Amino acid sequence: MPRQYTMSDKAREARRKGGSAAARSLDAYITRIVDRAPELTDEQIARLRPLLARVSGGQPE
Repeated sequence: MPRQYTMSDKAREARRKGGSAAARSLDAYITRIVDRAPELTDEQIARLRPLLARVSGGQPE
C-alpha cells in the first residue's frame, strides 16, 4: 500500500501558486547569482559587467 503523502494546506497552496514571492524577488535572484559566481562563464560576466558599471547604490545615474 502506498504511503500517504502529507502536506499542509499552506504548503500545497504555495506550491500551486508557484512558490513564495520572496523566492522570486530581485534580491533572491541576485543572491543566487552571487552564490554561483565561480560558475559564471566569461560570456555571462561580459553580459553583467555593463549593468553593474551603470548603477551606483541601486539608483540609475
